[in-house]
Amino acid sequence: MTIDKFFQLYQSKAADNPLKHEYLKAVMIAAIEDGHWRDGDKLPTEQMLAAITPFSLGTIQKAVGSLVREGYVQRKRGLGTFIIPREKRLGEPWIFQILSTDGDRFIPMTSSVSRRVEVESDAAWARWLCGGIEDRRIVRLDRIIVAEDYTFLSFFYIDATRFPHFNDAPFDTLRSENFVKLIKEIYQVSASRIMHTVRTAPLPRYVADTLKLPQKTYGTHLEIMGSSAAGEPVFYQQLYLPTGGPRIYL
Repeated sequence: MTIDKFFQLYQSKAADNPLKHEYLKAVMIAAIEDGHWRDGDKLPTEQMLAAITPFSLGTIQKAVGSLVREGYVQRKRGLGTFIIPREKRLGEPWIFQILSTDGDRFIPMTSSVSRRVEVESDAAWARWLCGGIEDRRIVRLDRIIVAEDYTFLSFFYIDATRFPHFNDAPFDTLRSENFVKLIKEIYQVSASRIMHTVRTAPLPRYVADTLKLPQKTYGTHLEIMGSSAAGEPVFYQQLYLPTGGPRIYL
């Protein structure tokens, strides 16, 4: 049997971390991103990982658990742990995740941008998002998000004057991207303070039509406001989730 030497190959590509499981996780992510394990590949078992790395089984379990939570791998009961295809990875930082029916794993999500429109609004959220500054341009990106057999709709609002990438980027480059992560990577702005509000109501006509649902279908309307540690507004998001779906982890 060929021994997987991923640790020897990628340990130098991960920054030192006093937490062993975080360091191991970084090494495994480097191996995944480099294609050492390809989309859909089965990871070595946790026992095998303990045998081919200098870490205990407990450390292995913590590292693999983090990879599951962050959307890199998926556990399949009785089969093992598999690399989630790149187009289905909505990586951290997580604003919300979808729980499986049994509650022991997060369901991988994929998204596509269906529409991008410039929005003019005098609503409280719009005034907040623009920081009270006039001549700001708010852009809304409509995304269809799929988590296995469950589909819902997201409206992501952002100040395109501050964050022009979201107005200029082609749709296909935004597929399954984590928008909060993009803001951090491109503009070095972190949405570290998150506020949620939730209510149940009939889905708006446009949402029902997009999701191919009957009019007057009820659903959950989740509003999310993300701001920096200093209180500076970063994004505003609306999720429309048809009833009867899985649990949402916030």
